[in-house]
Amino acid sequence: MFFEECEDFGIRIGPFGVGFGPAGRGVRYSRTETSHVLRVRIDPEVRKDQIKVRLVRPGVLEIEWPRAKGEDIPVE
Repeated sequence: MFFEECEDFGIRIGPFGVGFGPAGRGVRYSRTETSHVLRVRIDPEVRKDQIKVRLVRPGVLEIEWPRAKGEDIPVE
C-alpha cells in the first residue's frame, strides 16, 4: 500500500518510472520490456463513455474528458 501511494505521487522504486502531480491528481509513466504505460488520474465521477482518445498526428496522443462543473454563485 505504501509503495502504491508513492507511485501515485510520482515516486517509483525501480527502473524507468517517472511521474508528476499531487496525490490524487497526477500522471505516471512507466514501461515494461515490451510496452509503455501512461496512467492519468482524473475525476472518479467521469464515465468511460465520456473519455475520448485520439491520435492527433503521428507521435501525439490526445485524451479528453469533461471538466468538473462548479457551483454558480450570483454576484450582485
